[in-house]
Amino acid sequence: MNTELTLVIMAAGLGSRFGGDKQLAALGPAGEPMLVLSMLSAIRSGFQRAVVVIRPELEAELAAILTQYLPANFEYHFCYQSLSDLPPAATLTDLRHRVKPWGTSHALWCARDWVTGPMAVINADDFYGDSAFISLAQGLTARPHEWMMVAYPIALTLSEHGGVNRGLCHVEQGLLHSVAEWLNIHTQDDGLIGEGPKGLAPLSPQSLVSMTCWGFSPSIFDVIKQELTVFIEQQGQLPTAECYLPAVVQAAIAQGQAVRVDVASEPWLGVTYPQDSVWVKQKLMELLSD
Repeated sequence: MNTELTLVIMAAGLGSRFGGDKQLAALGPAGEPMLVLSMLSAIRSGFQRAVVVIRPELEAELAAILTQYLPANFEYHFCYQSLSDLPPAATLTDLRHRVKPWGTSHALWCARDWVTGPMAVINADDFYGDSAFISLAQGLTARPHEWMMVAYPIALTLSEHGGVNRGLCHVEQGLLHSVAEWLNIHTQDDGLIGEGPKGLAPLSPQSLVSMTCWGFSPSIFDVIKQELTVFIEQQGQLPTAECYLPAVVQAAIAQGQAVRVDVASEPWLGVTYPQDSVWVKQKLMELLSD
């Protein structure tokens, strides 16, 4: 297996709650989008290349942005998240009912032809901090055939302007035991509450969540192929259903895959709603001013 470290950035989302393309928003101290900050962190940490999963209409503007901010010798590629790019057994011929992409697991699936070695996988519109990429680079270099994630305490990932969706993690002895998607997590008078697999339930502010900061070997694509095929069979006719990456990881864990967990030492920042932008810009200025 090729041991060159690749950063896969999922940048094809529609940003429906944000009201636009979050992956292009100028939030950094010098007007950089979040994915530029992540790519620069990854370069400093030892990643040699990047694959950016996008919608076709974003390519020209993103190419200009990356040319402006990245070192000229850094290798990166664009690939498209196409609704029709599905595993061969996922037979779905009519896609006119779909109003959004198939989700994060499908975004990573669309990068499969560009990645042949260990990879980090992140969202384009999140800030993770240098330490997260250092953890990923060190872990993937030392154990290129293994999987890992960098988790964040949920209290450090919330928005003041509405509910958020998070992958809630159960970790024991440094290994991920389960991960489940929770929706509309928000603060009430008596603490945090969200909609989990069994309905509405309270959450501890110290609960660890996946902010889509993963480390994988190429074996992830075999699991995505399996799970995405089942998803399309069961939910492919729904207009907005998504196959989330945490659900694919959970399926792999059930099949015996070990996933090592590091806990982030820097804050996570993201923009879910337009109102988040001012606060995030201020925090990034504070964190990166020196």
